[in-house]
Amino acid sequence: MRKRSGKLWAVLAVLFVLQAGLQWRILPLWSKNYAPKQAAPVGLSPEQLLVAFAGFREFLAGMLWVRADGFFHSGNYDAILPMLRLVTWLDPHNIDVYTTGAWHMGYNFTDEAQRSDRRYIPLALKFLDEGIENNPTVWDLYFEMGWMYFHKIQDPVNAVPWLQKANEFPDMIPARRHTLAHALFKAGRFDESIDVWSRLILDAEKERHRDWESHTLYDVRVKNMEESLLDVVRRYGPEPETQPPLNMHFDATVKVVRPKVILVEGRLAIPTIGARVTVILRDKGKTINYSPKALKVFTFEVDKDLTYMQDSIAVRDMKFRREIDMSKDPKMYPFKAPEYEVEFIFDPRYASPQIQDRIGTDGVGMTDDRYLDTRDPSARMLRKVVTLTREEILMIGKPASNR
Repeated sequence: MRKRSGKLWAVLAVLFVLQAGLQWRILPLWSKNYAPKQAAPVGLSPEQLLVAFAGFREFLAGMLWVRADGFFHSGNYDAILPMLRLVTWLDPHNIDVYTTGAWHMGYNFTDEAQRSDRRYIPLALKFLDEGIENNPTVWDLYFEMGWMYFHKIQDPVNAVPWLQKANEFPDMIPARRHTLAHALFKAGRFDESIDVWSRLILDAEKERHRDWESHTLYDVRVKNMEESLLDVVRRYGPEPETQPPLNMHFDATVKVVRPKVILVEGRLAIPTIGARVTVILRDKGKTINYSPKALKVFTFEVDKDLTYMQDSIAVRDMKFRREIDMSKDPKMYPFKAPEYEVEFIFDPRYASPQIQDRIGTDGVGMTDDRYLDTRDPSARMLRKVVTLTREEILMIGKPASNR
């Protein structure tokens, strides 16, 4: 019995050596055609490398991904990042890792008030860009890139090219094709948006009687196109409801009430609910470059010296007000710069439909005596910027007055 067992182990050892040798022989081919083009095997131990090259890359990647999922559910978000790097190096064609990893970086790093750490968004975009480079024939990652721009960054203009690319794939999930039409409309490209709806309706009409789901898809597309046409006529037709322009009487102030705590309040003369004002506090002269090309090489490191806070405040009875506490998150808000800009923005592209009925998706029906910003060709916005010093925010010396 022992003799047979010894022979079996000898055979297994020989097979293992042959498998490892074969893997080393085909490693150049794998590196050329399958290995990630940006990632490097940083952080892999010799044992993990041996397992990977012995033909168990996908198996090891799967185990690491399960481990990363455990970190996610336990709230240990920082531990997930190196796992993402290892998994995508071992298995660069695992689409779920790229989509989930980008979502994790874009949405899950937050402060005590659940405001996103927007320093991670360029990392998420770069991660998706790497995924696209490794998987150029899959629609999912193009869509995720477009969705990140459309939903998280709220930039429909830059969302459109990625969504257009995703819509070129015949196997794309039908309902997700709608996002392109919505993005085109918010970007002010109304004719193109309606054209997309028209093509989607023609596609759905071919199978509308196949089952309930197909019939519902057809109805949804028809309804969206009808609403888009009605919106264009009401807002930009012969007798537009957006005219004459409504004076928004926009204004905003900021006051430091405690160290690293500001009170922002202001006025927006829109006579209905559904408007929100974006508030950004950042190092003076610095912005975040929301582009996958902002980083030459993918990294999990953010600028630890940069303070960048963004919040969205609802307008009620033509007023908005909120106390914003940044004192509990020193890693996210280090306050190392000498000066800071507090920017107030009203963007009509993401206002509620009843507000857009009055002022238009692109803000054509609004004006303001002091803060109208017409630099963006896709929409007129309202924008005010206030400057604070580091001493004022930290309440060093004389308390800051209202700005």
